[in-house]
Amino acid sequence: MGLEQMRESHLNICPVAPSDIPATPQKPIKLALVSSGLGSTNRGFEISTARWFEALRVHSALDVQLFCGGDYAGGKKVWNLPRKSIWTLPFQLLPLCDERRRWELCYGTEQLSFWPFLTLELMSWKPDAIWVKDVPLAHLLLASRTMFGLDYKVILANGGMLRPQTYKDFDRIQQISSSAYDEALDFGISPEKMELISNCFPAMNLSASRAETRKSIGVEENDWVIICVAAWNKYHKRIDYLLEEVARLKDPHVKLVLCGAPEINSEELQELGTKLLGDRVVWLTVEPHVVPQLLHASDVFVLPSLRESLGNALVEAILCGIPVVTHPHDGARFAIRDDFWMTDLSEPGKLFERLLALKNNPPTKERVQTLKSDVTERFGERTLAKQFEEMVVDGCRR
Repeated sequence: MGLEQMRESHLNICPVAPSDIPATPQKPIKLALVSSGLGSTNRGFEISTARWFEALRVHSALDVQLFCGGDYAGGKKVWNLPRKSIWTLPFQLLPLCDERRRWELCYGTEQLSFWPFLTLELMSWKPDAIWVKDVPLAHLLLASRTMFGLDYKVILANGGMLRPQTYKDFDRIQQISSSAYDEALDFGISPEKMELISNCFPAMNLSASRAETRKSIGVEENDWVIICVAAWNKYHKRIDYLLEEVARLKDPHVKLVLCGAPEINSEELQELGTKLLGDRVVWLTVEPHVVPQLLHASDVFVLPSLRESLGNALVEAILCGIPVVTHPHDGARFAIRDDFWMTDLSEPGKLFERLLALKNNPPTKERVQTLKSDVTERFGERTLAKQFEEMVVDGCRR
């Protein structure tokens, strides 16, 4: 009698065919997407979080819950002190402190106030994994796990050009760009802890006509419109540089549309814009679904920053089928595989020269379409949602 037969005889078990064994239903993995700013600001971090939420609900088997600091359809609002509110006003007006430092203090206040109330929500819902882009909050979530004996994995999406020593202790890292992935490997982070998955982008809804959109923002059909979708600041997005370069184009039919959200000292930028461009500059803060219409109605998109992990707005502009101008930073090289669209924007006059060249000699429709097709294939939400799901499932199994 073999060993298996002895066991069956002793336990009085009759062999059962595998097909006759009832399958044990597996509960879906519970994933919490977390963003303290979503619902109260429309920065790239917040918009990409919302897009993952929408994509994963449709294209994955995960049980997804969104926890956010403001009102967002389908999300769970968690109390906090928003970064731009009366509660952070003392930091906004802090003297002898530069623009970036003041923003960091306001942002930190939002994260700290959000954390304890988020922890209560997590203790109730009991997720298997938490995905977050804000690194201060991610570290606080590690602390919550230890203090309260919670059982979840923390997945950090490195969308802020962080250094590896900043995120080495998280359970899983989603790298947004290949350069960040390579840097982490060189630092010594195991490839088993990381996944290279870019932000996902839904199909651009271009329901309104170009003429209708232009009319709605006071732009004439014969104007040549430059658009930038970015936060209104100097220290990262370099809106001051953009204003100065566009002002070199003396043509009254050259217009600049700045679509974004105000930050600390944005009033100074608006005053500079009025001084340099007068009524040739338009400042807009709109809901995310309006942005594609504005891009489609423009003639060229400019991203003036010198450092980006990816640059969501850059990809969106390409998907809307318009020419783009970007500095050759890591984010641009990851998104774009044609150097034609890149220009060194580190020096005064460079952007002016490039814009003048594009105005006088626009790229062919075929070249723009080739760029759009390539980016669409690599950044579509259906493909990336499946990769994201695999990342979460694999991380929870480790």
